[in-house]
Amino acid sequence: MSFDLLQTGTNSLLAHQQSLQTTGRNITNVNTEGYVRERTNYTQNQFSGVGRVELQRLIDSFSARQLRTDISQFSYFESQLAQSEQLDTLLGGDTTSVAKSVETFFNSLQDANNDPGSVTARQLVIAEANAMTTKFNDFSEYLVEQRATINERFKLSVEQANKVVQGIADFNKKILAIGPTARENGQLNTLLNQRDQELRKLAEYGDFQMQEFDSGAVGLSMKNGQPVLLEDGRFNILSTQQSPDNEQLELVLENRIASSGRVIKFEVPAEQIGGEMGGYLNYRDNVLIPTQNRIGQLALRVADAMNTTNQQGMDLDNQLGIKLFDLSDTEVQGKPYPDNTNAASRVTAGILEGNSASLPSENLRIDIIDNAGTLEYAITPLGPNGEDAPGATAVTGVIPTTTPRTVDIEELGLTVDFGDPGVTDGDQFLIKPTEVAASAINVNIRRPEDLALAAPIRIIADSNNTGASRMDISSLNGTDNQFNGSNDGLDGGAPARFEFLGIDAGTGEYQYDVYDFDGNLIPNSSGVSPSISTTDNNNLVSQLDGYANTADYEVSIIGEPAVGDTYNIEFNTNGFDDNTNGQRLTDLQRQQLVRRSGGAEADPTMTFNESYGRLVSDVGTKVSSDRIQRDAAEAIRDQSKAMFESTSGVNLEEEASNLLQYEQAYNASARLITVAQDIFNTLLQSFR
Repeated sequence: MSFDLLQTGTNSLLAHQQSLQTTGRNITNVNTEGYVRERTNYTQNQFSGVGRVELQRLIDSFSARQLRTDISQFSYFESQLAQSEQLDTLLGGDTTSVAKSVETFFNSLQDANNDPGSVTARQLVIAEANAMTTKFNDFSEYLVEQRATINERFKLSVEQANKVVQGIADFNKKILAIGPTARENGQLNTLLNQRDQELRKLAEYGDFQMQEFDSGAVGLSMKNGQPVLLEDGRFNILSTQQSPDNEQLELVLENRIASSGRVIKFEVPAEQIGGEMGGYLNYRDNVLIPTQNRIGQLALRVADAMNTTNQQGMDLDNQLGIKLFDLSDTEVQGKPYPDNTNAASRVTAGILEGNSASLPSENLRIDIIDNAGTLEYAITPLGPNGEDAPGATAVTGVIPTTTPRTVDIEELGLTVDFGDPGVTDGDQFLIKPTEVAASAINVNIRRPEDLALAAPIRIIADSNNTGASRMDISSLNGTDNQFNGSNDGLDGGAPARFEFLGIDAGTGEYQYDVYDFDGNLIPNSSGVSPSISTTDNNNLVSQLDGYANTADYEVSIIGEPAVGDTYNIEFNTNGFDDNTNGQRLTDLQRQQLVRRSGGAEADPTMTFNESYGRLVSDVGTKVSSDRIQRDAAEAIRDQSKAMFESTSGVNLEEEASNLLQYEQAYNASARLITVAQDIFNTLLQSFR
């Protein structure tokens, strides 16, 4: 009996000694990151004493998995918010805002209109034009640099994730190799704690799914099920340059097959990555790149609209105006898709100068199609992830068979050169006409005299006119047809004199003769002559159109001319105090000249300010949404952490109570051994 009592006391003493040691470890590691609280579990032996004592980690698998998911979600919103907040600040800042610079430029232009003959005022316009292009250039360069920074941060995150996965794989090996003694003395739990800590660290980089195996090892896979870490091997996480856009890094899983040396790559969709890596890609694709494209679109439209209008005016040298801005560096090469069959085929795209109103901000995909032996093109605006833009339809046409194989595509405001040698059926190209366009525009004029504020023509009423009417310039459309080759006068065949003959009794329209600059009568044949019709207020209006191809200028007759009234149209020589074209330049600021999107109507619907304001609003909305979601994700993460800690964290009050309990149990077990010894000694004494 005393022997059984001695054995029972000894087992009890050792068990409670281990419990005291476990409690001591818990107290010691109360501030150790990643430590999971432990406890000892007792099993009863066949003699009703303490049998096997097992050391157990107090961890809830559900709360641990939920914590990893919430860490990944928080890291996702935190990483993209940090980037988008910087961009939002720059877009809206007084010193960095592109819109502020555009507004200042137009204000200086209005000041020049107040004194169109002032060289000083014109020089200030050129200075502000330089400041505006510099702002466009600098902002575009900042976006390019930020994109490079995002790529570097993304690659660094991938490298760090690789290291963590490798560390988890090493812990798997150690756990599989650990012996029974190490399992009993707590070394196994230490390895498990360290591995769990690495799993939580990995969750910061991406949303990885974990699977536990019976062997004690864990496996990892991406959200879409693609394996990263297997029980007996590992897939490497790598970033790669994704064709055709070699500047847009994507995430792939790379599996190296040792037996053959072959490498198999699996692309991971950006929306399934999560964590820090997914946040960087989401910011790049849905905020940064659209901002680059819209800034480029705005820069091109401002420059092209100003160029077109300035070329329709007259400068201080009595010459037709020249381009205000240089767009020669905005041409872009198409990036071939990897499946193209002809490596030598190429395409080049540039803005359709003078007709870029339908230019979208999005990137474009060109598909080459063989239609019964005729090569055709289909150009489609793309969304941020390379998909067709919502609502977008392909613009199609036939590719010329002879060089130059250039097509002007008015529906997109582009001119495309299909190259020599030409493209072949099935080829695809990615073109990005607006992405870095804002960094490629420059001021083309250096002399203040080149600013064309005056109208190129003027209208002079004959002093003998008796009617109550006047002739005004209603529109200037170009300088290709009715101006001479030296750009300093009217062409000999241009309409130059109107002489009113009377009213047609049948139609109520005025009859008139139109003479060209050389004094020759221009026939009033059907479909060529303009007509005069009566308006609601009985004013008679006529638009000059249809002469010598498309008219470079149009005029309106307002009021009631008398028979014999004559108006002369002539080149506006020495019209230095005229600001007619200058007003047309400033009016561009209030006109709808920017297309909303590639999926919308081709006609422009936004002013310059509205285009920039929409960009600022979209980025600001994204920042606000990300901030709300980041704060919500942080609160959820903290709640999950608290739930996890409620089970796995060390509670000093509870451990202090356990310490007293195990101390008393230990002392009682020691007393039990003492009693057994006393009984045994008494028995020995009784036999003497």
